Amino acid sequence: MYSRLQAWSRGLYLAGIVLALVLVIPTAWFPFQLAKVAVFAALLLGAAVLFVAGGGMREFVRSHGAWATLAVFLLPAAYTLSAFLSLDSTVSWSGFSVEWDTVLFTTLAALAFVFSSALFRTQRTARLLYTTVLWALVAAVVFQFIAILFGTSVIPFQTFADRSVNLVGKWNDLGLLASLAFLFVLVQIELRRSSNLMRIGSMVLGVALVLLLAFVNFSLAWALVLVASLCVGLYSFISHRGEEGEVQHVPRGLMGRMPWIAIGSAMVSIAFIFWGPLFNTGLTSIFPVSSLEVRPSYQSTQAVLSAGRDGSFGRTLTGTGPNTFGELWLAHKPAEVNQSAFWNLDFNVGFSTLTTALGTVGVLGVLAWILPFLLVLAALARAWRVSVLNREDKGLAMALAAGSFLLLASMIFYVPSQNLILLALTLAGASFGFLWRQGRPAVTEEAPSRPVQLYALALGMLIIIAALVASAKTSQRALAEVYVGKASVALANGNADEALALAVKAEGIESIGDALRLQVDAGGTKLAGLAQNTNTPAADLQTQFAAALQSTIAAGQKAIAANPDDYRPLLSMARVYDLLSSLKVEGAYAQASSTYLAALSRNPQNPTITLALSRLSAMNGDQAGTIEYLRASLTQKPNYTDAILFLVQLNVANNDLNSAVQAAQAAVQSAPGVAPLWFQLGLLYYAGGAPKEAIAPLEQALKIQADYANAKYFLGLSYYTQSRQVEALQLFQDLVRTNPDNQEIKLVISNMQAGKPALEGATTTPTQSTTAPVQE
Repeated sequence: MYSRLQAWSRGLYLAGIVLALVLVIPTAWFPFQLAKVAVFAALLLGAAVLFVAGGGMREFVRSHGAWATLAVFLLPAAYTLSAFLSLDSTVSWSGFSVEWDTVLFTTLAALAFVFSSALFRTQRTARLLYTTVLWALVAAVVFQFIAILFGTSVIPFQTFADRSVNLVGKWNDLGLLASLAFLFVLVQIELRRSSNLMRIGSMVLGVALVLLLAFVNFSLAWALVLVASLCVGLYSFISHRGEEGEVQHVPRGLMGRMPWIAIGSAMVSIAFIFWGPLFNTGLTSIFPVSSLEVRPSYQSTQAVLSAGRDGSFGRTLTGTGPNTFGELWLAHKPAEVNQSAFWNLDFNVGFSTLTTALGTVGVLGVLAWILPFLLVLAALARAWRVSVLNREDKGLAMALAAGSFLLLASMIFYVPSQNLILLALTLAGASFGFLWRQGRPAVTEEAPSRPVQLYALALGMLIIIAALVASAKTSQRALAEVYVGKASVALANGNADEALALAVKAEGIESIGDALRLQVDAGGTKLAGLAQNTNTPAADLQTQFAAALQSTIAAGQKAIAANPDDYRPLLSMARVYDLLSSLKVEGAYAQASSTYLAALSRNPQNPTITLALSRLSAMNGDQAGTIEYLRASLTQKPNYTDAILFLVQLNVANNDLNSAVQAAQAAVQSAPGVAPLWFQLGLLYYAGGAPKEAIAPLEQALKIQADYANAKYFLGLSYYTQSRQVEALQLFQDLVRTNPDNQEIKLVISNMQAGKPALEGATTTPTQSTTAPVQE
């Protein structure tokens, strides 16, 4: 039955899913995925109110498959159960940014499925959803080609200076949506009736999608294109054989029935699966597009989750708690990860969405995630059995159902962003609602009975309340994160007062850990500035320092209480106490040490914390603690340049370079294939004023590990002192390509080209700095 309010509800839902896919505000502080989720939640609330007000709920409860549709709420129910049993419930309900592995997001996902099932049940409305999603994907593709081909010359925002930045989310997310769009194109060509103009347009779009997928170079996306091509091709062949002689314009004969476009697509995808990197290298040499995304391997994920379950059957069923993978990763991170280039990344998800969920919400949670797609399978099986779909219905059903399964596959083998998961549930809901009603008598338009009316009213109110809570919470969180983002930008620009003011505003909207922790970091920066201030009268300075310290400690205590298992607020507070210790404030050393140790207990494999403890001990004359924690830091990460640099600084300070060099020489002889040992030896020579002797060990470090950035840095400086300017400049030009934002490297290059001393104008020498000159 047509209702204008229901039509408006459908329009709001479509606007929500489109904005969830392509909404972006080109600023550094924009909370990208969270804002998309918040906008979707707000429009979903509007859609829910209009749907219920327009009598949609009365129709829905009497429709075929209503009870099965409502079973999807088992997903947030499973998450709620797991949250009550969680190792850390503070991150389980809404997380830090309404991550997909939270109770709040799964409630939104279930609502998306239910409303999609209710709003897109007919051929007309299902086709409207298909067309809207396709055009949204086309818009994202067109925008990306403009960004790749023309860059900021056409798109005047610095945010898009990196040509891999897109409207959707991560670079691989764009690849997944390109594969979804390619599926829709295949369905349009192979299964739906189209004019010649439409077929030509679809083929042009298909070629453009292949080119974009070549730029993205995501093997999973190509694998999904391959599977989609095979499925659509097989279905097209079977359908044409069944319709031959019955329907006009259906190709006749074996060759006429062959799905040539699908076959060609499958062959292209196979070529890119095997030789995609070669094609990608050729394309990116012309149009420089690069993007790096890392995540834990399947083996690492399983090892961490197994350690978190600790053999508990209960944890196997309900998991360790929603959104707790990050804490499990820090507690049980494999030691070999510290030797990689990504040692300092705190992964909040594992290998894929569903493998992560298997650990965090257990078997029950994973089954709840799969349930919506099982419903689609059941609807497909029933539609196949009753054979009531015409060709247009078949093409539409294939596009929606296959699209939902494509995105489900991405959840099995990858971690798509929240907006892609919402799209997956939307397509699944629409395909279930559309298919389940086929071949059944229409629901009568007579007035429902009194119990049915009451049930519909109660259900409608419950759903509106759920949508209202989800919308309010996500909007509140998004607004708070906007101020957090602005504060982070201000702090990065050295404006601690502005950062503090913005972080306080964020806390006023919602007292979240990010806002509180940022207050601590900004407060620490302000305290450091006040400690170095020599222009303000001492009495005023003391008053300002005391006030800033009081507010900083108060924010830190709130941050720790808000997320007691998070090491980050503890680390921020420890740095504040570390600063106070350097100012010889009574009790600060003990407080800094205990707070660092508390952070270390929550992140036991982090070498930066043990190095900070070593520096703290050295500053306070604790030689035993200095050596113990420095040894621990280098044990955790033998190639940790900051720790090696500190070791050299200690040797210089203790006038013990000769014995340190002898020890380093013995080390490289016993382990000649370990690059960090050669680097340490070269650094000792350089720090001791012998750059000529430093050259050989630094060259050896680079022979073993060609991308050892800090070895290149010190070797370049050593070459320059020996009048080997060409070789020195070559090394620094290599470094600036991999570290384009490093101003010190640019300064050294400028000095070398001008024939000046390499480090002229630098604020400190590299051997005196507390951090490595180049990030590995």
